[in-house]
Amino acid sequence: MPIFMCRWPNGDLSFVFSRSREDAIVLLDEWGNAEEAELRRVQDFMVDFRLTDDGELELQAFGESSEDDIWNLAFPVLSEAKVNLPTTEAGSLTPAGEERIRKAVQAERQRLSGKKKEKPAETELGKSVQRQMGAPAALINRYVKQTATELLKKLPTTGRKQ
Repeated sequence: MPIFMCRWPNGDLSFVFSRSREDAIVLLDEWGNAEEAELRRVQDFMVDFRLTDDGELELQAFGESSEDDIWNLAFPVLSEAKVNLPTTEAGSLTPAGEERIRKAVQAERQRLSGKKKEKPAETELGKSVQRQMGAPAALINRYVKQTATELLKKLPTTGRKQ
């Protein structure tokens, strides 16, 4: 099964393991409407967590390929800004370098805002529910089909046909 990287309009990043793009959108609805986000299939994904003394998981690192995908695909403006940053002799960022990073982060948070058009649900009922809930079309379409199937199964199959 593929892994999808979801770059949200506000700059957040999520990963989901699912059978298809549509399934990824449905699963990601737990956090937001992924149809408004940038969703990409990731070929290689590796992440390492450390178990803390408090019983929590703490991110240790991403695999090399995963980290490259994150910076180059999800955050291209920030990735470019990090090239040749001005640093002090001790290796820390200069005020100009810090400002460059801040501006790139701000640009990344605004880069996708309003760029994705909401995909409409397939049925009028679905479009109405979608307007009310703000849910992705993939999720609404799935619920409408599931409900219609259940209702059709309950209809009598014998007697006069129309």
